[in-house]
Amino acid sequence: MLPRILIGICEILPRVDVRATYDMYDRHFILWAIIVGLFVKFAYVRYLMRLSWSRGTVADIAMNSASSLLNLIAFPVAYLVWTLPRLALDRVFGTDNTAPVNWVALLLIIAMISAVSDAFVLRFLFKQRIGQKRFWLLYVANVVCVGVAACGMGIYGVAHPPTA
Repeated sequence: MLPRILIGICEILPRVDVRATYDMYDRHFILWAIIVGLFVKFAYVRYLMRLSWSRGTVADIAMNSASSLLNLIAFPVAYLVWTLPRLALDRVFGTDNTAPVNWVALLLIIAMISAVSDAFVLRFLFKQRIGQKRFWLLYVANVVCVGVAACGMGIYGVAHPPTA
């Protein structure tokens, strides 16, 4: 059942080389990630971490600043982390760099990198203890941010296709 769902998703999504698209539209990806991250992560620090409005705002800005700076290297790191599993999938399922599973995996790895950086900011700058449950909720918040950013990058890419 799961393989059929994954194959169905792969047939729906466009087959675009991940590296080429990210290189062309990375500024727009980061812009969308920052905008969405400010709102989603503020809700996280305000309601889950129970920080005051002013401290929550400062924590939100610090978390987004750290994530934004880290996102400059997060994609290359995610691509390196995903290299061996990608090669295994290529061999087993006959996929290539344009397979949508590569997009999804890279975005999930980027969200994990952002969640780890956000957790470090909360722990070491704001002395907040983050348990497993809160960390996974932070990861989900980052998945939402990265997902919306990826959609924004996709919309921008469709509106401004590359020219040769």
